Amino acid sequence: MRFFRLGVVTPLLALLAIAGTASRADAGAVLDKIMMAKTISLGVRTDAPPFAVKEGSTLKGFSVDLCGLIANVVVDALGVAELKGRVVQVDASNRFEKLASGDIDVLCGATTITLARREKVAFSIPTFITGVGVAVRKDAPDLLKEVLLTNSPANASRTVVASALQGRTFAVREGTTSEAWLSRSPIAGIEGVKIETVASHDEGMGRLSAGTVDAYFADRAILAGLIRKRELGQFEFSQKSYTLEPYALAIRRGDEDFRLLIDRALSKLYRSGQIFDVFEAHFGKPSQEVRFFYGAVSQPD
Repeated sequence: MRFFRLGVVTPLLALLAIAGTASRADAGAVLDKIMMAKTISLGVRTDAPPFAVKEGSTLKGFSVDLCGLIANVVVDALGVAELKGRVVQVDASNRFEKLASGDIDVLCGATTITLARREKVAFSIPTFITGVGVAVRKDAPDLLKEVLLTNSPANASRTVVASALQGRTFAVREGTTSEAWLSRSPIAGIEGVKIETVASHDEGMGRLSAGTVDAYFADRAILAGLIRKRELGQFEFSQKSYTLEPYALAIRRGDEDFRLLIDRALSKLYRSGQIFDVFEAHFGKPSQEVRFFYGAVSQPD
């Protein structure tokens, strides 16, 4: 399997370099812009393991590898001998603005498809399925762990839930679908519950580790990656999701040719089984449910 490594012109198989800024898009279709500039600009959040994480000057992760494969398809479609890959660091607060303005051509990473977001950007077919989960310290009270990790508040009596959650402080990353869900959930309506937002996942897990919050809510797949980076025995996290959320690559609205190219590339990866090599490298052996998911979302030629 060939990976497009970003940050140098040639050869394609080289180290990934990170650019702090990117130029605004020229007028016209994305493929025309890429062809003229001989550069494809990919936006990546660097704090969402195992989807994307920065190690020195290199980015690694599921989304990074996936976008590398997509970039290969763009190279072939344009028929260019040289194509520079530029990675632009984005965060939850500016990623869609950078895409809409043309600072980036594709948003790679842990990005949930929502109707509200589709008012601003377009999405590819799904690339991953996840949902909101929660992490607590291993030494948290048993009742708190039972309600949040095992049964979930929806499956416990109001009395039990209130007893477990009253007076607790929960953290969630600002500007995420996890924040949107938590702020509207029954948990937020329990007397004495305090919800605080943090600027990054590392900050959220750091506060949980320090004991200044009782739980940290985020996408389950990201929680698993964050916990692997830290002391494994210190945390526990929910094995079930509170929500069901599909991730996808995001592009600017109105460019159906570029979107079709990306969807064709993803569908080919899914049907050929190449996606499972990428998946296994970051998440372990794919389950039957994972295989079914990629088969279901791929589109025939």
